[in-house]
Amino acid sequence: MLTRRGAMSLLPGALGGVTRQAAGQPACGLSLVLEGTGAARGRVMVFGQAFRPGDVPAGAELAATIGGRAEPVQIDVTSRHPDGSARLAVMALAVPALAEGARIGLSLAAAPRGNAPALAIEALLTGRQALVEIGTGATLWRADLLGGLVRAMKENPWQAGPLAAQARMSFAVPAAAVGGVASLRLVADAALRADGTLWVDAWFRNDAAMRPNGGEAAYSARLLMDGRPALVATIARHHQYTGWGRLLGSGRDGPATAPARIRHDAGHLADSGAVARYGVATGVDASILGAMAAAMAAPGWETPLGPRGITRDMRQTGARADIGPATMPQAVWLITGDRRAADFAQGQAEAAGSIPWHFWDAANGNWIDPRRWPRLWTDGRGGPAPGGLAQPIAADTGWVTDCAHQPDLSFVPFLLTGRRSFLDNLQAQASWCIISQWPAAASRGAAGGAGPGEGLNVVRGNQVRGAAWSLRQLENAAWASPERDPNLAWLRAAVAGNWGWIRSQIPTWTRLQGEAHGRIPGEYGTAGVMPPWQQDQFASTAVAAARRGSGDARAVLEWMANFLVGRFTAGARGFTPHDGCAYLIATGAPDVPQSWAEIGRATRAAGLSNGAGWSKSEGDYAQWALQAVAGLADALDLPSARQAHAWLLGAGAPFLRPQDFRRDPILNIVPREGAASPRCGR
Repeated sequence: MLTRRGAMSLLPGALGGVTRQAAGQPACGLSLVLEGTGAARGRVMVFGQAFRPGDVPAGAELAATIGGRAEPVQIDVTSRHPDGSARLAVMALAVPALAEGARIGLSLAAAPRGNAPALAIEALLTGRQALVEIGTGATLWRADLLGGLVRAMKENPWQAGPLAAQARMSFAVPAAAVGGVASLRLVADAALRADGTLWVDAWFRNDAAMRPNGGEAAYSARLLMDGRPALVATIARHHQYTGWGRLLGSGRDGPATAPARIRHDAGHLADSGAVARYGVATGVDASILGAMAAAMAAPGWETPLGPRGITRDMRQTGARADIGPATMPQAVWLITGDRRAADFAQGQAEAAGSIPWHFWDAANGNWIDPRRWPRLWTDGRGGPAPGGLAQPIAADTGWVTDCAHQPDLSFVPFLLTGRRSFLDNLQAQASWCIISQWPAAASRGAAGGAGPGEGLNVVRGNQVRGAAWSLRQLENAAWASPERDPNLAWLRAAVAGNWGWIRSQIPTWTRLQGEAHGRIPGEYGTAGVMPPWQQDQFASTAVAAARRGSGDARAVLEWMANFLVGRFTAGARGFTPHDGCAYLIATGAPDVPQSWAEIGRATRAAGLSNGAGWSKSEGDYAQWALQAVAGLADALDLPSARQAHAWLLGAGAPFLRPQDFRRDPILNIVPREGAASPRCGR
């Protein structure tokens, strides 16, 4: 398990891991770094990439230059910006031979559409095999993963071009093969590449919900690729609503060797709206990467359904390495591009399948759409179906889920790899964020609803941190899902509805909160006080949505700025700036307007004030505040937010030194420097 405040030694600056755009490149060019694995020339690598609006216009493709030489590249756009340009894409790239650890520059730039022929799938399939066997006792069931690949490629390809072809195969596993339950699915993304390799991302998902005969499965599984066992596992207990999977490759003569790796440009990803703006220049302590490598080498890492360092009891509080806009391993991956962080974060994204929050609606071919199941509550108090689950979540899964402390384990790994299975996990968690809420709070039982977000509301009646992380999941899933995805409609409705509802409450909340307005109301448990760090957590989600173009989220963020910035600038009005990142401040009754002076006096009277020191801010509370005002400066270009950021950074608050962020980079989020980054066509 990674911890948040370990000892450190300074990491060499080379682990920053990104190369900036060279002079003379096209304005829309993107410069990345390839890192070799020793694979031969012509090996095809696949990765995910986000683009800014206008980078890759509708109808355009990409040209790739590696070390000054043009190389074949394929782009499969999965989602687009409102102007039609590419937003997210799965990339395939043929790379030169690179020694293990050797690095070379990669330049991508928009280019006219070419006429390169697609892969000849039938020829590449000749003599190839990808067969899954699942059984228990004398009963054995087999699934041919390649038999339907040609048809699947015609119906709904994930990749289709001259370098890579990928499509999905799905099977309902017969109950007789897995102990008598009918809830297990085999979901496999099969891919052929121009270098002759075959890849299968095979997932065993025991997640079919709201139908008879679901439950715990037991089975042995084997994946044969080109006649060789690529995966062998015995699963004694596979709890319902969980899944596990692995990505495996095969060449005609043996297992496929790993192709080169990509080191993404974290600044470009931030400009695209994909991720927060991490402080790449700070670097990361080498001990963190060493701890990740040790964890992956330890016994049990490869065990199916294992946690891989994820906090299993999510009720645990404190400065956890998995709670933030992204997890710490993901932040380290973005900041450094290091393969150890990449592998660790992808491993945790696989392990996210084992969390019992995956509810598949087989009748409709998507994760549970809360609009189709308006009364459904995954809590045991939901009662019999359709108020509750047809089969309750088992009490002995080893996991305790909690929306107020849920990590996002899947979005960044999907963003950077393009693995469709990670998108599955992301969407499933987003569905759970709604159906795990008491339906009365979300008004999912109200006929016709009563305004924005009715039936999908994850904010009303929730803890502010629970609202922050639930809305983060919905926001990321909606932003990442392809246009033809069957989950996209309800995801977009949930995102738009929640932001619209919050915006509609602003006049009322402003009147009730008074001079220091800008606070999202929520349940906390202690009357008359408010944890400002939960507002900071919600701000991180609002910043992400505003930077992606949500007008409602931007309006909410502009309203929140009055409090988020004002707590550090209201000294002359009677509120001690040091208390802006105290653990608690006294805001009084929720329906009685308070001035900054009144809140300041009440905070001091309650013994909650830092005064001229920081005794009430021992923890990561100053880091949360700093990232919030950094986000305000980035999303709104707000001078007062920049001033607040500069003041807090220089005021001596705990854990805001560069060495603190090197050993604990999860909240190393910085303001954008200077003017907004240029965008193509703007």
